[in-house]
Amino acid sequence: MALASLPPRNQLSARFYHLSRRLAAFTFGRLYRLEVSGHNNWLPSGPAILCPKHQRWEDIPVVGLAFPKPLYYIAKVELFRHPLLRRLMLALGGVPIDRIRPQATLSSFRYAERLLHQRQHLVLFPEGTYVKHGVGPGKHRLIQLLLRIQNRDGLPPLAFLPVGISYQPQTPGYKVRVQLGPPVYAPGPAQAPELTQTLMDQIGRLSD
Repeated sequence: MALASLPPRNQLSARFYHLSRRLAAFTFGRLYRLEVSGHNNWLPSGPAILCPKHQRWEDIPVVGLAFPKPLYYIAKVELFRHPLLRRLMLALGGVPIDRIRPQATLSSFRYAERLLHQRQHLVLFPEGTYVKHGVGPGKHRLIQLLLRIQNRDGLPPLAFLPVGISYQPQTPGYKVRVQLGPPVYAPGPAQAPELTQTLMDQIGRLSD
């Protein structure tokens, strides 16, 4: 089935998502204590794109637990190769995108576009991979593609929300500080590099 024809979440996958979130909160919370700030910057009604710092695998559940609304994650297409893993990733809100050749996953991008039209919140790690002990250069290609579809077919301007994440060791586990910055906008795809740099500057500041 093409991703573009899928609903945002059917009843079964929605239940699975919420069950997984509660299970993650119970098990994850034993070692990771979240402190979330910047609630006034949260946009309860999308479309919005969360752009978090990416330094370790825990960033993914951290973002999912830090914010109230079910999220959809733009993830590398390699994670969806195996059929069983693909089903799991889709149920948890994964959207497979080939960052190098986005046209190779055109149906996934159309699915992401459909989610934005339905005022959903997407998660995009602009660094594209783990970058520890600093902030890596942001990748603007996918942001540029997203900017091309705003103001099209009734889609409003897209809000990009920088998210800082920092880990402080404690006994046991870590204190995780999550800071949500104010939304950033751009008029069109030509401003994608500038927008990406602004997001990375904000992410660095919010991540201390």
